[in-house]
Amino acid sequence: GRQRLVDRAKLVLTSDLARRWTLADIAGEVGVSPVYLTQSFQQVEGLPLYRYQLRLRLARALDLIAQYEDLSALSLELGFSSHSHFSAAFQQTYGRSPTEFRQAALRKSA
Repeated sequence: GRQRLVDRAKLVLTSDLARRWTLADIAGEVGVSPVYLTQSFQQVEGLPLYRYQLRLRLARALDLIAQYEDLSALSLELGFSSHSHFSAAFQQTYGRSPTEFRQAALRKSA
């Protein structure tokens, strides 16, 4: 039951990466309370739902980063509140800034 619930929550999140999903939105989509969803997600996945959502958006950024000259536009497309929020999360997760990563990706493809 919990695994199926978590899988449905993941589908909801991946259906629209740019949307700024609230916990209440996700819980409503899968038909459970926000508290139950949060607890179930943590138990099944071993990480909080918000962190999973952040990782999804950052992984998508890796796929798209070489296509964007304007990284602010990319950050907004992926549902980040600001370019600085995106940059900080990216840096913390991947160990370098989005700009550095983009430049390295462009050098590899050249």
